[in-house]
Amino acid sequence: MKNILMKITFAFLILILSGMVISAQTPLVTFKSLLQEMGDRSAETYFPVPEYKSLQSSSYNRESVSPDQPGWFADSDGVAWIREEINGGKKEYVIMEHDGPGCITRMWTPFFYYNFDNRTGPNVRIYLDGATKPVIDENFIALLSGKGSIRPPFATFTARAGVSFLPIPFAKSCKITLDDKAFYNIINYRGYPENSNVETFSTDLYKRSFPLLKTVVEKMENQIPLKEDWTGTVEKAINPNDSLTIRLPDGTHAVNQFTIRLNPKSGLQSLRSTIVKMTFDGKQTIWVPLGDLFCSPDTINPFATRNLSVSKDGLMSCNWMMPYLSSASLTLINLQEKEISVAVSLTVCDYTWNDRSMYFHASWNNVGPLPGDRFFDLNFVDITGKGVVAGDALTVLSPGTGWWGEGDEKIYIDEADVSRKFPSHFGTGTEDYYGWAGGVNPTGEDVFSRPFGSNVRIGNPANPKGYNICMRNRMLDNIPFTNRLVFDMEASPGTDIRNYWNLLSYSMVTWWYGMPDVTSNRTPQREQAKQKLMSVPEIERLQQMVRDSTIIFRKGTFENRIRGKKE
Repeated sequence: MKNILMKITFAFLILILSGMVISAQTPLVTFKSLLQEMGDRSAETYFPVPEYKSLQSSSYNRESVSPDQPGWFADSDGVAWIREEINGGKKEYVIMEHDGPGCITRMWTPFFYYNFDNRTGPNVRIYLDGATKPVIDENFIALLSGKGSIRPPFATFTARAGVSFLPIPFAKSCKITLDDKAFYNIINYRGYPENSNVETFSTDLYKRSFPLLKTVVEKMENQIPLKEDWTGTVEKAINPNDSLTIRLPDGTHAVNQFTIRLNPKSGLQSLRSTIVKMTFDGKQTIWVPLGDLFCSPDTINPFATRNLSVSKDGLMSCNWMMPYLSSASLTLINLQEKEISVAVSLTVCDYTWNDRSMYFHASWNNVGPLPGDRFFDLNFVDITGKGVVAGDALTVLSPGTGWWGEGDEKIYIDEADVSRKFPSHFGTGTEDYYGWAGGVNPTGEDVFSRPFGSNVRIGNPANPKGYNICMRNRMLDNIPFTNRLVFDMEASPGTDIRNYWNLLSYSMVTWWYGMPDVTSNRTPQREQAKQKLMSVPEIERLQQMVRDSTIIFRKGTFENRIRGKKE
């Protein structure tokens, strides 16, 4: 009997210890831990644990099934849902559904419903863990615009749209419905591994977390840097075709912040022809024109987000953390035939490097002008290896007053998506992806800045004619990938400017983290950065040459420019 009891006790201890090991390997995901992650800029430098899949549900047009079939570039992305069902005797339209643990990270919808004059729209209901009673049941537009239970800035109005990025975790399942037929919407969420221990959201939990919410807001909006252990400042003139290199302290550290200010006498072309190059542990991970890196390719564009900002007086600040194991440097390259003058400041902080640490990357693809009578999938970046996408910016030079941004994002996560020829993220329009909405042709009044992103520039004050620049800082909606990431967005002008000679000129920047062995298709575009930046009069002259058949675009050239291959 004694031996039997000993065996039972031993077995019981083994079960307890096994549970402890499993628990240690699968950290508890809570509302608090998600908020802390949102406020901790160092968190995104580590590949996430537990690993999760970044998923998206949207109202994209279901005619789009494959790039090999008609309908791949179908518009009218606002009338689609998963299914209809009856709950409590009333019809509901399911717009998102996930079985297993996860977390809603971002929700978007326009501030109008089918008719531009209808500013009310349906109620949204969020059901967690199979419950028949929703944890949230209120007006969808009001909720995402900060007029409902989710308060600003976690839910906020932008330009004709509302965006919420309050985390809503769930342990077992999630279903989101509308009580009327669905209109344009995008839901981003995480899908955690099946055995993940996740705390389910509740309104009581939300209310009890108000002090922490306030702290997170301060960190996001005020760009509070970590305590630095080294600061370096350099003011210097850089001769034509010369460079300035600042070497950072040896050892394991992270760049906490860097700022750059160009002397106005350097000229506006210096925004495109001054290159920011950064090297970490002997590997070049950043090569981007200064102006493009800060969403200001042709002039200083003031804006402020969590990780990037530009002040009215031209101070450009980057707050993404950039860890390194032993060595790092920042180099500014002057590709102009003219001297430039710069002031650079960097702060470096302590950092704990482990096997999940990743290097920061910034890549640039300057596509240039494309004809407006056909569609293309513009490629931001194609990455091989393991990492996390952290943000991006799109710049479009439009010579017309019509709408330039019908295109949907198509983001392929890992080889599984690439092989099946369908992305995990399929969006509803360019402006929707960046957090605002159409309904009318945009004007300068639609410029905004939020912690999660910015509508940095809208052509000129009256219409989109000129440079249009949108950028997105990803937070809890970061996109991890384990072996490959392909980020495309459709070049899709509106129907009123959809003709052969109506050219639009594109360039894109992507900010991402990658493991030491990661590679991408982005290489320095030195000649493009040296060229004079195209202006509205210049693209108008190019348009006239196309109309006169002086210039003929060849299909192969498009593909080479779009994918980033050598022509």
